[in-house]
Amino acid sequence: MAAPGERSPTVVLMLGEPGSGKTELGTRLARTLRVPFLARDDVRTGLYFTTGAWTEDPGPPPPRDEATATFLTLVEALAGLGVSCVVEYVIRDDRPEDLERITRVAHCVGVRTWCDDAPARQATRERADPLLRRPPVLAALGCEGIDEHVAQSTAHMAAVTSQMRTSFDFPVLVVGTDDGYDPSLPEIVEFIARRGGGQPSR
Repeated sequence: MAAPGERSPTVVLMLGEPGSGKTELGTRLARTLRVPFLARDDVRTGLYFTTGAWTEDPGPPPPRDEATATFLTLVEALAGLGVSCVVEYVIRDDRPEDLERITRVAHCVGVRTWCDDAPARQATRERADPLLRRPPVLAALGCEGIDEHVAQSTAHMAAVTSQMRTSFDFPVLVVGTDDGYDPSLPEIVEFIARRGGGQPSR
């Protein structure tokens, strides 16, 4: 963490229900702001790639808790080096320590996405995912086909949504993603710029 009077790195936290558009908006914001983008799910699949996700014998994917711990370590490392970034992670009420690890090392600004059909969007994305459609991966997940996996994933995402934290001690902008972005992308960038980069450390 920066010393008092120094500038703190900013972590833009992409918040919201799975399927609500966090990944798409987060990557667009990162490109516009010219900062790195990091998602917990990408870290998990990065770990899985290392252990053979695209081979004929991939084995089970890394546990979610292992991926979360690795993701948080990466966020801490970036912020510790003074690198601001956009990160995507569903903050849960029953894991306050996860958020504390981020707020301890960076100034945070939140962008919370929402839409009317998040579960359907999530299911469509998973059905189209070439990694998840691979028979060896489905077998490693204990599923006979993509439909079974999507059903299991939808149930898990519903549980995650029920545990999702919605109140924070830092500024959060709510963005509708049903038809483009409301507010617009330039307005979101302005919100982040005014409340994010270059803030003095606490």
